[in-house]
Amino acid sequence: MTMEPEISSVLPRGASAHAARMVIPRLDPAGLVTMADDALRAAEQLSELDADVVVFGCTSGSFVGGHEYETDLVGRIAERVGCPTLSTSGAGVQALRALGVTRVAVATPYDDTLNRRLREFFTAHGLDVVNLVGLGLRERVAHFPLARTPVSAIAQQSEEVVYRLARAAAHPDAEALFISCTNLSTLGVVAELENDLSIPVVTANQASIWAAFRAAGLGDSPAAFGTLGRH
Repeated sequence: MTMEPEISSVLPRGASAHAARMVIPRLDPAGLVTMADDALRAAEQLSELDADVVVFGCTSGSFVGGHEYETDLVGRIAERVGCPTLSTSGAGVQALRALGVTRVAVATPYDDTLNRRLREFFTAHGLDVVNLVGLGLRERVAHFPLARTPVSAIAQQSEEVVYRLARAAAHPDAEALFISCTNLSTLGVVAELENDLSIPVVTANQASIWAAFRAAGLGDSPAAFGTLGRH
């Protein structure tokens, strides 16, 4: 619900983004693995696009099984789409490395189970997670007043909530702040957070789009990407 409009909001003239959706039965490790398996079906749909790059656009779905799991998943998708492929969690690591970061603070919407998996994923990539704060959201969907169908509890969180969460996660030892989850609205708070915290801010959607731009040869990243956009 969030990643697609955030991508569309920054695409340069002449570029287009296309999505094939995956099914997630529940927001826990088993449900995320099921969704990742469904990504191969989605990849078959995208294979007809002749795309320049394909992104597996779910942070937790790509880090939940660890470093080797993410590498294998990206490889299997790439075989089906026949073009450069990346995942959101992999793009996050790539972005932090481009910034020269080794110590990172992390903000997420997740509960402790997924937060632990994310910490382990970053640690496997040589990143020291100096602080991690989550919203503790466990349910994939919640009923929104006046909505005819359930909508994502994570996507309901406002940028103000994301800003407060990020401020809570910030730590004096951190060289950067990472905000996880492609269903959180984050592009609108990157500049304000960087100004207030005086460190680079990397978010799931921002990193995914930044890495995709690089892979597709689209040139400079949008100014809204803050410090990362200059790398």
